Amino acid sequence: MTFGEKIQKLRKEAGLSQEELSDQLDVSRQAISKWERDNGYPETEKLIRMSRIFHVTLDYLLNDENSRPAEGPAEEGVYVSRETADGFLFHQKRKFLKIAAAAGILTGSLSFSFFPSDLFIVLYMMAWVAAIVLLFSVRLTDNPYRKLRQEPLLFDKTVKAELAAAYSEKKTFLQSFFLIGIALVALGFLVFPLLVPAEFTRADSVALGAGMAVAGVGAFLCVYPAGILHSYRFLLMRETHQQERKEKSS
Repeated sequence: MTFGEKIQKLRKEAGLSQEELSDQLDVSRQAISKWERDNGYPETEKLIRMSRIFHVTLDYLLNDENSRPAEGPAEEGVYVSRETADGFLFHQKRKFLKIAAAAGILTGSLSFSFFPSDLFIVLYMMAWVAAIVLLFSVRLTDNPYRKLRQEPLLFDKTVKAELAAAYSEKKTFLQSFFLIGIALVALGFLVFPLLVPAEFTRADSVALGAGMAVAGVGAFLCVYPAGILHSYRFLLMRETHQQERKEKSS
């Protein structure tokens, strides 16, 4: 049995179309078709991923044998390549950018409520509409990485090391912005209201409005870095959590 015949047989046994298999391998459908016709050969990374998808060993795929080895099946899960990890992180950055912007707008728009004017009321309503639109866009945007949350994650050691290095490099920077955000929120809500005595009505309104604007910036700086850090931790820690669950259940 040739390599192409094995791939075609395994794919059909798994109930996968060429399109579905190509999605899991991050290749085109034409590439799958070429491999099955023995007109091409996948790179090593794709072979590893196929062995995990079909629960066979690399020996079975590469050697001209008609039977599968008697060893246990390969570990189940979604193989996370560098491209998949980068795509997931980019998707998360866009998602949390919208959520952070909505949080900042909702908080900062409170500054308009301290000015009893039709113009500021309109601006306040427009700000809330903009924030709601951003949140709905997050909800309605298709998530191509949903399967990463539904199945166990499998990493190549090199990819895992690169992710850990990137997380370590960004961690301090993002945590600094998060702390600055907390400080700005506290400043806006706790300090600015005390800057001007209440009897100075107009000056007090300006101070309160400025405080809400500062808190809005702080809200953005709290949510966005926290979201990015959470995304990196999700990829890096999920495998560990899965192993811990397996050990507890065994």
